[in-house]
Amino acid sequence: MERPDLAALTPDDLGALANRGLVKRAQKEVDTGEFTAAWTESEDGTITAAWSDGPHCVLPGGKTLKDARCDCPALDLCRHLLRTVLAWQARRAGAGDAEPPVAEAWNPARMSDALIEAQAGKTARDRAETLWNQGILAELLVAVKPSARFHCPGHTVRFPVPDDLRYAHCSCSDPAPCPHAVLAARAFRLLPEGDTSGIVSAGQIDAPADPEPLDSGADCVRELFRHGLSSLAPAWRDRLRRVSAASLPWPAQILEELAEDYDRYAARDAGFSPESMLLRAGEYLLRGDAILAPAAPVPQAFIRGQKADRDTEIGSARFIGLGATVIESRAGTALHVYLQELDSGHAVTVTREFAEPPGTPRKTCHQLARTSAVKDASLASLAAGQLVTQGGKRTAAGRLVIGRARAVVNPQNFAWEQLKAPLLVEDFAEIAARLRLLPPACFRPRRAGSDFHVCPLQAIEGAHFDPGANAIVAALVDPAGNRATLIHPWTERGAGGAESLLAELQSGAAPVFVAGHVSPGIVFRPTALVFAGENARRAVLPWIGEHKTGATGPRSGLTSDPRVYAEATELLTALLLQGAARLAQRDWPGWERGIADLEATGHRKMAAWLQEIRNQEAAVLPAVKWWRLGMEIQSD
Repeated sequence: MERPDLAALTPDDLGALANRGLVKRAQKEVDTGEFTAAWTESEDGTITAAWSDGPHCVLPGGKTLKDARCDCPALDLCRHLLRTVLAWQARRAGAGDAEPPVAEAWNPARMSDALIEAQAGKTARDRAETLWNQGILAELLVAVKPSARFHCPGHTVRFPVPDDLRYAHCSCSDPAPCPHAVLAARAFRLLPEGDTSGIVSAGQIDAPADPEPLDSGADCVRELFRHGLSSLAPAWRDRLRRVSAASLPWPAQILEELAEDYDRYAARDAGFSPESMLLRAGEYLLRGDAILAPAAPVPQAFIRGQKADRDTEIGSARFIGLGATVIESRAGTALHVYLQELDSGHAVTVTREFAEPPGTPRKTCHQLARTSAVKDASLASLAAGQLVTQGGKRTAAGRLVIGRARAVVNPQNFAWEQLKAPLLVEDFAEIAARLRLLPPACFRPRRAGSDFHVCPLQAIEGAHFDPGANAIVAALVDPAGNRATLIHPWTERGAGGAESLLAELQSGAAPVFVAGHVSPGIVFRPTALVFAGENARRAVLPWIGEHKTGATGPRSGLTSDPRVYAEATELLTALLLQGAARLAQRDWPGWERGIADLEATGHRKMAAWLQEIRNQEAAVLPAVKWWRLGMEIQSD
């Protein structure tokens, strides 16, 4: 009898069921032929292997690998059972009458109710029915290993074995098959026939929203641009927070951030950024329009948020560091460390902001990364290590706040095969499918890491420094042979990490994983790359690393690409700080030139709105929204 479940399991799948170390050791024993086995295969699919080193392993027919038995003392899935699966796969592939299995994409929608009932217990099915009635929202991907990312409820399910719920991997802690696996199989039936990806919803999750808080928030933004931040009293900030308390989750979060911006401005905090405040104001206006629109192509739960999108207290947890990135502004620098919580799969960030007033010396990125993240551990250690904490808080936006909780940072072995989807993907094709599902950033959930992924690598080719782009560029190749592009900017402050990255890319070392933000066209802007070493894996952190042998320096003096909306940004920043009423009484210095530059570059609608602002403030809010969308398109 055939065992399609065992044939479908890859070493990565086995690593998820056990651990990578055991799988690696078992694979080595199979490859070297160190031990032999006497095989018995029965009609019911039971496979028995009596190994020459003593263990007797049984893989019962009609059961999963978790039901397999070995007479060694191990209590969990042991390396002898893993060796048995890997050896059986090799034996089957080597048989003259057996064709190697061809992995094909499949849709869990083909699983019948009878099959689901046979594989999942009544408790799981009943719980799935309850969740369905409460409402679901999911991103679905049809692939060799299909996956469903639920935004409501908040879990991700992957199907490594065709037509078998019992092997489904879920980010929840319930044993497989869990209620979310049943829910996922049913959700795939909502995907239009022939589609390989999509966003589906069911139930009462898009109930009509109360327009009053949204209108009140828009009035606050209108008042900001009418009078200017320099003329507003603390009562405006207090009003923002009152409106926030009655608002939907994501609009409420934006209003709170605007109130924090006001506090920074009033305190003359060097961390205040008028450009960031502009982005938030524009996003609020865009989200409000979309929420109140009679129909929107993006699910309302994405735009407005859900009840589950709130700050959450966490207990004991383990987080795996996935590198870091650095974002500079005129007022300072922010360093973001990316991590994933292993049990839940939540992507989180730990952020440190460094106030750097104009004219003051700025530290290198490597020096900033030496700043303490938790007791006795730096941000750099956190980015390349694993954090074990006994408490803390995860904000709705995905920021990890440890506070006074006991926490320690230990080294990690970069066994990223154990990371969870959707952050971990199989290949670049899966990333492309996921990116196609993403709405613009101002309409998607305001959580960390929506475009952040970790992908296995097979090779890196053509690594070089591109003077035109002032960046390190290379071609990435995944295990399926798909290609992507790596781009990392070279900056004076990050020269050490950039030179270290280029040296590693050109060294011929075997790449294992890449982590970073991905934009359409599959362009990776990496936070970390993992390479195989003689005895252990090692990571390169492009932003905060240190080049041991010194820079090959200097590269191009550019630090960033010019923005085509620079003129509009400058004018709208003046509008935010001074207000339309005050600027209307002046000669609007620089506006004629800025408007002319916008017209010359083809941004005629933006130029027309700015021209209207000179005469009346009615065009302020449309201009801010148009600018916000334009900036987002540039960032993509």
